[in-house]
Amino acid sequence: MNSLQEKLQSFKNNSNLYKKEHKTFDEQLQILKNRDLIILNDDYVLTKLQHINYYRLSAYFLPFQHNRNSSDKNKFLPNTNFETIIELYYFDVELRKIIFEAIESIEIHFRTQIAYYHAKSYKPLGYLEKENFKTSEKFYSKVLGNFKNESNRSEEEFIKHFENKYRTTDLPIWTLVEVISFGTLSKLYTMLKTDEQKEVTKKLNGINNNVFQNWLHTLSVIRNICAHHSRLWNKTLGVKFEIPRKIKSFNQIKNERNMFMNDKIFFALSVIEYILTSIGEDKIDFKHKIKKLLKKYPNIDKNAMGFIDSWEELDIWK
Repeated sequence: MNSLQEKLQSFKNNSNLYKKEHKTFDEQLQILKNRDLIILNDDYVLTKLQHINYYRLSAYFLPFQHNRNSSDKNKFLPNTNFETIIELYYFDVELRKIIFEAIESIEIHFRTQIAYYHAKSYKPLGYLEKENFKTSEKFYSKVLGNFKNESNRSEEEFIKHFENKYRTTDLPIWTLVEVISFGTLSKLYTMLKTDEQKEVTKKLNGINNNVFQNWLHTLSVIRNICAHHSRLWNKTLGVKFEIPRKIKSFNQIKNERNMFMNDKIFFALSVIEYILTSIGEDKIDFKHKIKKLLKKYPNIDKNAMGFIDSWEELDIWK
């Protein structure tokens, strides 16, 4: 680093308003005690702090702390112990694993459908022609750029074998769909012509193209949350699920104020279960796994996840 770069970096460092310092694991433990968290076993808590980044774990503190506007902000509510928080953390870990596996199955199914029907209509390299889609030139160019970038970054052996054998980096659609991200796959679906979209989703009774387009995008967001091990259980999603008006169960997922909770995890779970059942992917046994998880962790606040009181009576969950 030259002297000019060093001066610029020094200026940035001095301008940075973040002044928190490194805390030892013992100091982190003391912070929790000072904030009125009940610690039953110091060694146990220290072990967990050594395994789980304090910052990651702090996302699970919030439901058990005083309101941010309170004079007691950051302090824990009366009778809150560390075991309750760590139980919530491990519930979320298990929930993400179940969801990730289920979305993976959905993702693989629709990668297959999109590749099959697009190649059937336009041959293996038809995706390289903009007229084979219903989209703007700008959006098509952006998605095509994603195809190129993501296939170039791929280290899959079959990609290298294909390029060496055929002397081209233009992959057939059935190869391309195996290396692009789920987010890019959802964009590819949005570009498909209406007849192709209907073929791709023909097993999803009551779900029109616009609803599924939204579902695919929102599931890709949830999949990324799971992949990055982020908090999921009580998250309010930044993208809401579209509600299929023809399917009764989805229209019943409302809170006490009669408002749809289509930005909560229970709605996502219902979407996943509906899709898995529709495409015949019963080996995942998603419904059973979710019910079993909730029985394992009976103290989890299901309302924070958007569950309704009679959720097991919904047709999707029976």
